[in-house]
Amino acid sequence: RQWFERETVGFAAPVATPGIQPGELIRLPGLQADLLVTEMEDAITTRVTARKIMRGAPAIWQMSMGLTERYRPTFAGRPFPVILDLPLAPGQTAVHDQMRVAIRQEPWRPQLVYSSPGTSGYIQRSLASREAVIGRLVSALSAGVEGRLDYSKTIEVLLLDGELASIERVHLLNGANAAAIRSAAGSWEVVQFEAAEEIAPDQWRLSGLLRAQLGTDDAMFAGAPAQALFVLLDDAVAPIGLRPSEVGLALNWRIGPSGAAFTDTHFITVAEAGGNRARLPLSPVHLRRDLTAAGDVAITWIRRGRVAADDWEGADIPLGEEQETYEITVRSTVGELKRTAISTAQGWTYENAAIIADFGTMPPAIDVAVRQIGTDGPGVARTKRINLS
Repeated sequence: RQWFERETVGFAAPVATPGIQPGELIRLPGLQADLLVTEMEDAITTRVTARKIMRGAPAIWQMSMGLTERYRPTFAGRPFPVILDLPLAPGQTAVHDQMRVAIRQEPWRPQLVYSSPGTSGYIQRSLASREAVIGRLVSALSAGVEGRLDYSKTIEVLLLDGELASIERVHLLNGANAAAIRSAAGSWEVVQFEAAEEIAPDQWRLSGLLRAQLGTDDAMFAGAPAQALFVLLDDAVAPIGLRPSEVGLALNWRIGPSGAAFTDTHFITVAEAGGNRARLPLSPVHLRRDLTAAGDVAITWIRRGRVAADDWEGADIPLGEEQETYEITVRSTVGELKRTAISTAQGWTYENAAIIADFGTMPPAIDVAVRQIGTDGPGVARTKRINLS
């Protein structure tokens, strides 16, 4: 037996290939002998070491045990990928890493992600080793409040698989239980939830909500229809492999199970551009107006930052842009554009003479939108209806 089993073989296999683990008996093409897997080493691929075994006559006491069923391979179909263009998270600086992918497949296999600007020449970008928690909203989600816990609304979501869990308040405030919901505008709202209750098989009710997280107030105000995608933002939602020079470029992403043939039978192709959301300045907050004795309208706001802006120790947050510039647009209450202005400070005065020139008379109210202009263009706007009476 020692002489027979001196022969060993080594080969590579896709990560997490079913049926290959230490102690399993396998047979390779071209070899008539059974092999016993003795060692495995995981990396981009799995390095397997096995040795030949010599079968002898079974012991008498084993004759009644019958034959053990050999492993029957299972074949997975095409995956269900969701590509997300997310804002910068606290502590992050690489905008290209905020284009992320969440994938589900039954049965689950590690997923390879390739990309190409065309229909050929695909290059592997990443490997998704964990299955994401993905679902769809059971009912539409309307706009809510931002900056505080919202107990007036709940979210009901039907998961494809997986589960959710309630957390303590301290973990919620530290960023846990975050999820992305695709809004009616196509952008993603980042939501956190404190409580999760399974009310039917795979159907969950989420409450204790923190809406419009990470500056996604535009997506929150747009709302989300029924059947909108829901993705739990955990470690399974990983960077897709976008390069810094590819931010904003449309690429073809080809995603499929590791070890499968690179064909449409196993791989799905999605055309997406990403990295844009993470480089947009956040919308200003606390728009206020003050009517002067001369009839001018003084408008002020407070800026927010997307880069290293979660530190309470300094006197002010970092600017995060090359310079501080804002674009202000004024519209009538029916949406007619009346004026566009630029300001380099957190305030702007709409003079009485300009109001009369734009409207012909002093209107009862106007709609004002303010957005910060960043290095890569205008950011998310904050809009408010201002009464002038």
